Amino acid sequence: MKRLMIAAFAVLASACAPPAAQNAPNTAEPSLPGVTLPVADQAGNRMEALSQATERWCTGDGVWCAVNDGVGVVVVRGGEQIGSIAVGEPGENSSWDAWPVIVRVGRDDDRALLGVVLTTTQAYSGGGGQASQLILYSVSNGAVNEVTRMPLAASADVRACFDADDEQQRAGACHDQYTFVTRISLDETVAEGAPHIILETAAGSYPGRVTRNSDSLEAAPLTQADLVWAHDETCSYRRTYSQGADGLYAPDQPLPPCTDYLEP
Repeated sequence: MKRLMIAAFAVLASACAPPAAQNAPNTAEPSLPGVTLPVADQAGNRMEALSQATERWCTGDGVWCAVNDGVGVVVVRGGEQIGSIAVGEPGENSSWDAWPVIVRVGRDDDRALLGVVLTTTQAYSGGGGQASQLILYSVSNGAVNEVTRMPLAASADVRACFDADDEQQRAGACHDQYTFVTRISLDETVAEGAPHIILETAAGSYPGRVTRNSDSLEAAPLTQADLVWAHDETCSYRRTYSQGADGLYAPDQPLPPCTDYLEP
């Protein structure tokens, strides 16, 4: 049985500060600082990490558990199965796992948001890429419904040097690299109603500003000064997801496509 692995990008929740990468020099690979869970708002909604207990991943008090049965995630509350998330068998270039985080909704603790992380991979000659998205589900009164999807993490190494001339032109930096990271938390200022979920992202490319639509070997030769990470302002953003009348969650602004990062 596939185990529910805790990925660092999923466990780290965000505070309400802007991404550090937006204020840092454009020389380092994109990253975001994390905040230790749990995080709570004033309405009683809580975001907590799930930890392993025998064959289950559960909240610290054992009330909520998620079990990966190979084709989906079984949701258990108070020792009873109350629903399941059907995902299906992994594909040739895709895999999935449970998100090892839960949002416990309201002070009565009878509703929750649980997630599945879907990862797509792609191999290239001399490189490859992968992108993960978080699919969130609402669990309430035995009903399980998808409420939103958001990007979670992505990386890619594209292109390669094929001879000594290529290596010289590229100053040894033979791959164009792309990194997209996120952190997710609650809006701690919410005083009533459903939780608001904050998504913060940071993205960048190396060496310098490169794109998937251009052939870097056709550009001017690189120098050592070019061997830095370029911060992508468009794809480094903050969005707040809130629940609508239909029960679905939507961001306060549309998300940019960021296909250089999110299409492996």
